[in-house]
Amino acid sequence: MDSRYGLCVRGGLCRAAVRALLLVADGKTLYGQHCGVCHSVGGENDIMPLTAHYPLIGMDAKISGFGRLSAAMPPFSGTVEERMLVAAYIVNELHGGAVENIPVKPAELTLEIPPFNPDKDEYVLLAWNNLGMHCISDSYSEWALLPPANDIWAQLIRRGERPSVVTQGVILSYSVEAGFEKPAERSTFWQYAESLFGVRPPDNVGLSGNGMQGVMKLHADLKSFEAALIPVEPYPAQGGYNPYLVFTVQARDAATGRLLAETKTVAPTSTEMGCRNCHGGPWKHESIAGISQETGRNVLKAHDRLSGSELAALADKGKPQLCQSCHPDPVLNAKGDPALLNLPAAIHGFHANYLTGRGSEACAYCHPNNPQGPTRCLRGVHATAGIGCVKCHGYMEDHAISLLKKEQEAGKAGAARLMEHYGPRMVAGTADVAARTPWLQEPDCATCHKDYRNRPVAEQANAFNVWTAGGAELYRNRPDAMGAVMCIACHNSPHASYPAVNAYGRDRDNIGPMQYQNAPGPVGAGGNCAVCHTRMMQTDAHHMGRTDG
Repeated sequence: MDSRYGLCVRGGLCRAAVRALLLVADGKTLYGQHCGVCHSVGGENDIMPLTAHYPLIGMDAKISGFGRLSAAMPPFSGTVEERMLVAAYIVNELHGGAVENIPVKPAELTLEIPPFNPDKDEYVLLAWNNLGMHCISDSYSEWALLPPANDIWAQLIRRGERPSVVTQGVILSYSVEAGFEKPAERSTFWQYAESLFGVRPPDNVGLSGNGMQGVMKLHADLKSFEAALIPVEPYPAQGGYNPYLVFTVQARDAATGRLLAETKTVAPTSTEMGCRNCHGGPWKHESIAGISQETGRNVLKAHDRLSGSELAALADKGKPQLCQSCHPDPVLNAKGDPALLNLPAAIHGFHANYLTGRGSEACAYCHPNNPQGPTRCLRGVHATAGIGCVKCHGYMEDHAISLLKKEQEAGKAGAARLMEHYGPRMVAGTADVAARTPWLQEPDCATCHKDYRNRPVAEQANAFNVWTAGGAELYRNRPDAMGAVMCIACHNSPHASYPAVNAYGRDRDNIGPMQYQNAPGPVGAGGNCAVCHTRMMQTDAHHMGRTDG
């Protein structure tokens, strides 16, 4: 069968093939009506060089955004289906097709759950990463917006009738699984780190000074230990792609060195950032992940053309730039140019003009949550219940407006221009969208989880437009009602809340609960108080803030 037209091997035409040919004819006709008046094919005002690098997603998005941020092209006047037919004709017929994303079936990796003896063990060690997925823009030779960096956290609990969180007289350490000890051998980050971040850490050491193994630092206010900005990359030495590498965490007596407890956790890191879906070029790594140099350069060219910058010329000189060197961003505590939109507002606000009318698939064009992709980062209990991006963050338009309104309130003129041509879909109007600061004001768990005893109905879930007041209220930073155990310690990372389903291994994200209770739900749930409490609990102090007397 011909892959473009569905021609049957015996020379006849099957029903699907006839439909395909009709669609091609429709696309050609529609192209003539909407585009051919001004753009020839191979002649004057040639459409070919103008559309050469677009995949189908990008071509459709480009047409969708006509007439918004630029008056050079009028808005497309056809239907969504007609727009797709025109895009498909340009990409598949005029250009002979572009390489599309291929479905990936991750290999199920082996995992050994650490032992735990509830009758003898004195300690419980809980470990987690505070970013449910860290995305790396690994186009280091061209630009970067995030370095290789994920954080591992842990709490050590001494079991008993009244368990206690241990912070003194102990040393907590971490080490990565075999094959990931030397990320500098498979990443160019260290080659360009000085140009991007102003420092050149030693190979295999991250921006905080932490390497792939080391000692964790105490955060006394949170009664927790942290190893910050570990430079994880998803490329094992033996080849392939693994965004869920495993770290071993140990707690030892500081005086004697005796091992008190041991556990494991993943440090998720994905390079499946989908810039190529619109800007073209191949994936960098094994045709499934990574921002290739061609894609990264296409992004620079677009930025230079639209903003009058000279980023491509700097990259030519071996001086790639960090996006936050100009655009402020709380995630890196980057001040940037205070007159410019912060980076999340600029990125989402701009691209929303080209991605209106979509659902969660618009998120997956950039973020690694494609259900057929190599990462599949939405793996927690919410995703299992069918609660995806939109239920918490809103549609692309809603998400962008919430960020842009905050910048507009700060007096930044660029915000109004970016949201002029679209409105929110989750609320009645722009005035009803609550403005927020990226990274510090996120959907609040308590919006849906008002009573921990009763699980919200998934179909009615809607956390959009109710944000945490600041960083201290973020789920990943919030302690329980007693101020003792971190919420995330028992419930796991954002987007991977227990019980999680990981494509790279059934319990790869459920190590803690499987170790301590042989069940993948939240630690202590389902009557498993004995994980920490040697005496039966009568009330739930962790959620309600009182003891059992």
